[in-house]
Amino acid sequence: MIKNLLQRSALILFGIVVALVTFEFTARILPTELLPPSLSSIVLEMKGRSHSIDPYLPDPKLWYVIRPETDFLEKLPDSNFRMKTNLNFPGAGFRGGTVGGPAWGVAVGDSFTFGLGVNQEATWIAQLANLSQREIINLGVPGWGPQQYTRTLEQYGMALKPKVVFYGLYNNDLGNATVFAKDDGHFNKFSLREFMRRHSVTFNLFRGLRRANKAVQDLDLGEIGFKFSTENLKDRIIADSKRFPRGWPLTRREIETAYQDSQRSNAIFVLLYFPSKEEVYWKAIKEKEKSFESFDDLTDQLRKTTLEFCHSSGLLCIDLTPALKKRANQREVVYFPINNHWNESGNRIVAEEIYRFLIAKKIL
Repeated sequence: MIKNLLQRSALILFGIVVALVTFEFTARILPTELLPPSLSSIVLEMKGRSHSIDPYLPDPKLWYVIRPETDFLEKLPDSNFRMKTNLNFPGAGFRGGTVGGPAWGVAVGDSFTFGLGVNQEATWIAQLANLSQREIINLGVPGWGPQQYTRTLEQYGMALKPKVVFYGLYNNDLGNATVFAKDDGHFNKFSLREFMRRHSVTFNLFRGLRRANKAVQDLDLGEIGFKFSTENLKDRIIADSKRFPRGWPLTRREIETAYQDSQRSNAIFVLLYFPSKEEVYWKAIKEKEKSFESFDDLTDQLRKTTLEFCHSSGLLCIDLTPALKKRANQREVVYFPINNHWNESGNRIVAEEIYRFLIAKKIL
């Protein structure tokens, strides 16, 4: 009885494997125009991914860095921008400066510091450099977290002898800090998920179907042109809240270390709080979906904690939420429609707000 059951199970499993292999082989050899649209787009994306420029290199301390001498056109669904490293070290490249001359400031952070989606001259760093007529070096890298910010400041930033250090903070930093602390030293380990994403049509098909079912954009902000998935947004807010007890102490420690590094070099340390798209358009989101009112405290948790930390520690801190919210409440579009980063207008608002702060504090 058990033997027959095992035999039948083995035959079923064998049949599934054969079917999957046949499906993979057929999807690869058939011309894409003969495939269903959804499957054709997956195959084309995988082919493009396998031949696309990979701008990143593994790094033992930072996990990964941008390749030195990188220069190509990056195409996103709602923007194209030039990914070029103006500052190049033997093993890493950064967007660097824009106006020339000695470094007055350096900025560390993730894609909001890097300026994902816009060209170098449109980033808030470049616009701030033009407003202040002082060179500010962009050391931001998309996807990084607090440990990488601080290590980059120590490894590359402080050698430039800046007068001011700008340290960006975004709400996904808590999750990034937790992952980095857990896996530090294992940045180059094999990822089965990444392998399947690059090489399996079946994996990408089911992945896409799962995402499509969960990411239905049922929350439309109308004239602003933004759409959100209610389910995804709620899940992300709850997940961020669960990461907070572990992620915030790790993040705070990195900020404190960067602050001490700055003090030792007689540089002024400025912490920048970068709000998410949903934080900035929170009022409009709640007008469309009343159930989000119960998430007010969770959405504001990192911002309030950061400001309290700055006040108690005597740190200079710029909360960019009010300036961006003011424009958002006037129905101004400051983010890309799909990409969750600032467009050129958003970067300009941020640069102007930081510039006013620096004047008010007599840093300029």
